[in-house]
Amino acid sequence: MVPPNHTSIFTEDSPTLHRVLHQQVSVQHGTASLGKNREVILLIRGLPERLMLTEDTDLILGRFSMDSHLDSEVNLSPYGADDRGVSRHHACLQIKDNHLYITDLGSTNGTFIAGKRLNPQQPTLLHKGVEILLGRLQIQILFR
Repeated sequence: MVPPNHTSIFTEDSPTLHRVLHQQVSVQHGTASLGKNREVILLIRGLPERLMLTEDTDLILGRFSMDSHLDSEVNLSPYGADDRGVSRHHACLQIKDNHLYITDLGSTNGTFIAGKRLNPQQPTLLHKGVEILLGRLQIQILFR
């Protein structure tokens, strides 16, 4: 068991990581343009996490204390983030020109799309329906 407040670390040759990466589909998904509502839905372990984004807002995905996290933070701890290798400040979601981007924030276990690890600090365009991995935590991105 990992002590509280510590990220599980998975090596590149981890069988568990490889199994999860191979489950990701590398097909092009839906549109990359957000609707006028700018509602983003993170589907995490079958549960929806609804987010409303504005052009000037960055949302940090990671592990935060339940009683002290900010409105600009999405706490993934209730979804097993500790055991699945999600860092405290793992990735950032942001809107630019009505498109949704994700940026890995130099996380320990990486952020993956279609089995490919994203380069840290480099925004990557997200399409509706795409599945991302934060460490080993699978999240489907939906928006309208």
